[in-house]
This record gives sequence, C-alpha cells and structure tokens, in this order.
Amino acid sequence: MATIPSLTKTVDDFFTHTWYTIREEAIDQILDANVITAAFRSKGRFMTQVGEDRITRTLRYGTKTATNVMKGDTLTHGEDDIETMAWWNWKYTSAHIQRSLMDDQQNSGTGKIKSLVQTKIDAAKDALDDAVESAFTTAVDTGGGTDLRADRDPDGLYNMLPGGSYYNQSAGSYTYGNVDTGTGNTWWQGQYKTANDPATLHLLSDMRNLYNTCGKNRKNGYPDLIIMEQTLFEIYEDFALDMSQIILNSGTRLADLGFEVLKFKGADVIWTDDVTDYTLFMLNTRYIDVVYDPKLWFMMTDWKPIPYQTERIAHILIAWNMLCKQLRCQGWLGTYTS
Repeated sequence: MATIPSLTKTVDDFFTHTWYTIREEAIDQILDANVITAAFRSKGRFMTQVGEDRITRTLRYGTKTATNVMKGDTLTHGEDDIETMAWWNWKYTSAHIQRSLMDDQQNSGTGKIKSLVQTKIDAAKDALDDAVESAFTTAVDTGGGTDLRADRDPDGLYNMLPGGSYYNQSAGSYTYGNVDTGTGNTWWQGQYKTANDPATLHLLSDMRNLYNTCGKNRKNGYPDLIIMEQTLFEIYEDFALDMSQIILNSGTRLADLGFEVLKFKGADVIWTDDVTDYTLFMLNTRYIDVVYDPKLWFMMTDWKPIPYQTERIAHILIAWNMLCKQLRCQGWLGTYTS
C-alpha cells in the first residue's frame, strides 16, 4: 500500500519527467506561437550565454583617422578612444505549477495522473507563452528602473525605441544598455520619423525615407524586419495590390509557421496587435540579440512543500534578455492619426 511520502514522490517524478520529455517541443510551441519571437528565431537571433553576472557588448562609436604623409613628416601616434561597453542585466521569467496532496490522492491512478500532469503543465506553458510575447512590446516605464524598464522586466522594443517624446533626444534622452542616448551621443540613438497623414497616401513614402535613413547606404545597414500593427499592415497590403515589388513572402519559415508575411525592399513585413496603433518598427536584426542561458532555459525547479499547507509547488524558469548593439540602424515611424 502506497504511503503519502511515496505517492508524493511518484507524482513529483511524473511531473518532472513529463516536462523534460516535452520540453523541446514546448519551447518551439511557445516561441513559434508569437510572430515577433518567431521572426527573431527565423533570423537566427537567439544567442546563448552561459552564466556571468551580466550580458555585455562592445560598442564602437569612433573612427580612426588616416592621414596623407610625405618624406620628412612626423607620423601620427597615440591610442584613439573609439570603443565603450554596453551591458544589460539578466532577466528571469517564471511560471509555477502547484498541486495539493488532495490532487495527488484523487488522481493516483495512472490515467488520472497523466491527465492532471497534462492540465497543469499546459497551463504553465500558456502562461510562459503570454509572458514571453508581452515582454517584447511592453510599454516603457518612466518612473524608475534602468533602460526605461522596471528592473524585473525584460528589455523590449519600446525601451530600445520608445518613440513619442524621445524624438527630441536632447530633451528626452534615456539610458539604454547603461549608455546615455542624450546629446553628444548621436551614435547611440535610434532613427525616428514623424508620420505624414493620412497613412493611405504617405505610408509608402514615409517607409522608404525611414528605411534609407536607417541604412545610410551601408552594407548590412538596412532593416530586414518591419513590425506594424494591423491597420497599417492592411493599408500597406492595399499598396501591394498595384505594386508588384511588394509581394507575399511565401516559402519562408515564418510563412510556413502560418504567419502572413509581406516584403518591403527585401525586408520581412509582419503585424501584431501588440504594437501601438498607427506605428511601426523598422529593425535591423543583425544587431539585435535575444540572449538566453541554456542552463536555465525552460528548466523546472525541484518540487517544494508550501509551509503549513498541503500544497506543493515547482517553477519553470528562463534566464534571458533582449539587446540591441546598434541603435542607429533601428527605426520608429509614428504616429498616424488617419
């Protein structure tokens, strides 16, 4: 006859074994369910880093000067100050699975345990899906924290390119990657463009201007991902009816996953309701990394009793953050009023 401790251990092991059996599939389901994370994955922008107290990137902001010389000239010398370091904190996202001794006892049959485990794990997986999705498009936090983000929240698109009052960088400077974006640091500022109403007439020309401003006709400088909200996407889709160079991007991983993807000058164009109305992001994903620690990537903790209760709890945790190492190649367009 099973005792309470052995029953508890049996169910603990069942949950843990089930999670690690489906973990890889669950990660794919979570990250491919959202168009933004799916887009970054399709472009190979999920990067691993094992441990360390922070995520760092070296930023090159200056240039060396070459000079013409002739016989008798003194050659230039000395080190040039052309690099600095940006850094981002690790951020942690978790979802818990909780059950009670009563759950264990009432579902002690093999079939019922499987059903209980599947229900609880599915709920945790859905919670992680929602949390990861919202992390990329959460509004800025101007009341505290670093990088316009509450200290516990992952960095996302809006604290990279907050828009709004941050058009005027001298008045609306902020810290990103623990480097000031204010006056004097034009090399560490995104590209902002004020929308020209109405969008039905000016969207295409505004996009072309911002695209060229981001790219500066540099190799690897141009955006390769454009994220819109639904209204602008549908306006852009109307342009596509008469302009053959704006085509449906079929045969790509994003399209294969079921997302609608258009093209603009070679860049993928996608939409999500999570972007502010009548705005869009132009991103050069070559300089954007979603960094995660593979040793704490959708890993389940040990099961623990909750003091003075019949409940037991475990958590699924991820250690990660998103960063951009070239803000000047990223653009924000908005906000149309009609």
